[in-house]
Formats: sequence, structure tokens, C-alpha cells
Amino acid sequence: MISKNLMMAFHNSHSRKAVKYFADTCIGLGCKNVIFSKITASAASIGIPDAQKAILNARGNLLFFSDVKSILEVLHPHKIYLLVSRKYGESSIPFKEIISELKVGKVLVVVGGTSPGLTRKELDLGKCIFVDEVETDVNPIALTALFLGGLTRVVKDSSILE
Repeated sequence: MISKNLMMAFHNSHSRKAVKYFADTCIGLGCKNVIFSKITASAASIGIPDAQKAILNARGNLLFFSDVKSILEVLHPHKIYLLVSRKYGESSIPFKEIISELKVGKVLVVVGGTSPGLTRKELDLGKCIFVDEVETDVNPIALTALFLGGLTRVVKDSSILE
């Protein structure tokens, strides 16, 4: 597990496969706290039950919210990052900063389920970060995997594992 303080949220998706892949990616790469918000259509009726089964089988934690603001109101994260494509990001992923924040409190990373997946108002809720190695738009599952894989590598070097 990366850290008990890391929470990954998937926001605004209508794809049942994307919801399941997001859950599988988070669990497979060491994040046990998975959140879904604004999940609609078949993603809600088919994708969520599939994701729930995978998360619970992995002894993970699963939460559902109607929007990003509700996540913030209930969970009160110490720091909020929004994982976006390069054109919407402020900076590349600050892995060492994130590790420092994880030592202090809960860190929420929000990934948009569509492109861009997050409104301007939602983007203003936290720090917009992008994967430095990605030149063009890629799907949100790829962004999630690159983020968690990169964080895992840095975490192993800094002995934050819990």
C-alpha cells in the first residue's frame, strides 16, 4: 500500500469499463481508498457494482459522492490535486511534495473520467498536475497508472510505506 492517507477519486464518467479499470488500477498499484463521483449511465448501474466487488475483495475502501465538492465537505482532505492533461495542468506531478503531504494528512487526487472531465470551477478546487512524460492527451486510466506507478517508485525510495 502506498499510504493510508492517499485517496483516488474518479469523477464524471459514463463508461462502465472505465469505472472498473480505474478501480483495478488503483487497487493493483497500491491505493486502497477509491472514490467515485458523478458516475452516470451504465457506469453507475454496471461499472460500480463490478468496481465495488474488486475493491472489497482487495479489502479496500469505497465511497460514492454526487460531486467533487461533496468529497471535500465530507472527507476534509489536507491537500487536493487534480490529475489532468498537460494543457490544463499547472505543473508536472510533484511526487516529493505529495509524499510530504501524505505524512501530514489525507491527500485527494481527482481524475476526470472524460476529457477534460473537470469543469473550470472543479479545476480551481486544488492544484492541477500532469504527467510530465505524456505529450498528448491519453485516457484517464493511463494517467492514473502513470501517477500511481511514479508515486510508488518515489515512495519506495523515501520509506513512507505503512
